[in-house]
Amino acid sequence: MNHIMYKANLALQALLCFFLFSCDFGFWKESSLVIAEVENSRLHIEELRESKYGDDPIPKEEWIRYIESWVNFEVMYREALKKGLQKDPDVQRLIKDAEKKILVDRLRLTLDSTITVESDNELQDFYENNKELFRIDSVSYVPFSDAVEQIRSAVLSEKRLNREKKWLLETKNLYSIKVFPQYLDSL
Repeated sequence: MNHIMYKANLALQALLCFFLFSCDFGFWKESSLVIAEVENSRLHIEELRESKYGDDPIPKEEWIRYIESWVNFEVMYREALKKGLQKDPDVQRLIKDAEKKILVDRLRLTLDSTITVESDNELQDFYENNKELFRIDSVSYVPFSDAVEQIRSAVLSEKRLNREKKWLLETKNLYSIKVFPQYLDSL
């Protein structure tokens, strides 16, 4: 009987561990810790961690300045809403333009996510075909080995542009597009 109870106890412990590690309990997550609050808007400790760059520790005073800045921003935002600034047509246009830009930037990220440099030969070919970009004076050039990261960036940028152009050519066919250049004369 003890052997059965022992196995049942182990199974219960294993089930409990599985349950604890597979479930997402908001009240157990550290990200639920609120570090500041303005009305119903909350700044969580996890958001502070996400805003940190690198592994270097940040002094407490700097965190306090960041939190104060967040509080000030939230108060100003709420005051802008109270004054009805979001209803101003110019503000609505700016918001719409900002939304479009964010969405287009996000789309570009999805298009660019698989672009890579295939080989060092690709970098070497770019260097040779664009050697004038690396000219130091009338006879000398920046050595390939010193310009590899610059070359890699240029190759990736060129690939991004080419992919976007190709994608736009294909995708534009899905839309009704009209351009009226004759109205440019009225500018």
